[in-house]
Amino acid sequence: MDIDEYTQKETSYPNMHEAEQFLRNPKNPSVLQVIIEKKKRTLFINRDNGIIGIKIPQKRNKGPVFSSWDTISKVCYPQPEEERNEKLVRKYQSLAAKATFSNPYLRKVKAAVPGKSLYENGLTTGVPIEGEVITLEAIRKWCGDYTYSQFQKALKEKRQYRSGRFNFRGYDGTLWLETYQEGDSYMKPGDIHGGFSKERRNCLNGFYYLLINDSNFIGYDID
Repeated sequence: MDIDEYTQKETSYPNMHEAEQFLRNPKNPSVLQVIIEKKKRTLFINRDNGIIGIKIPQKRNKGPVFSSWDTISKVCYPQPEEERNEKLVRKYQSLAAKATFSNPYLRKVKAAVPGKSLYENGLTTGVPIEGEVITLEAIRKWCGDYTYSQFQKALKEKRQYRSGRFNFRGYDGTLWLETYQEGDSYMKPGDIHGGFSKERRNCLNGFYYLLINDSNFIGYDID
């Protein structure tokens, strides 16, 4: 994408790397992704002192000062907000179309307005994991064949299910399914709603994904 969409010409300098120009423009976001040695890395600028750093994985805007501009092979400019929203909504809708079951969340996905954000459409709580997919097959490698098959069987039979906690990439993982109960004002008869919880070890908060079709869970909330 053309840098001129994000960097004003009057604030650019001929000898300054385009990534640095982007970050030093106060009208742009304070973070920018770049490719270094075939890996996507995140640069950030401290608006108070003008220092640019490179983010350490798993840390929020923390890392050493960055000045090795010649190591950048590509700058990954952010998409315009409306374009990004449409792409994410279409992704959710494409995945939801493959589901063999129904529930209020899937109906909301199908009715979502592409120009609005996932949060505005009520599909996420506006968290960094929105759009992130975890497959049931990936979970199977950690929960084991028994839990995997019990979950699949319960989904096919449309009955409630909750697994025990299992190790998932250093977190406590849990699979669950909920069905319509008499008097339920949220779900309709025949609906089934499911999800995957990835919680911090021995803790009741973490990352939460909803079952969007028979094989995939998608990011919804962080607690």
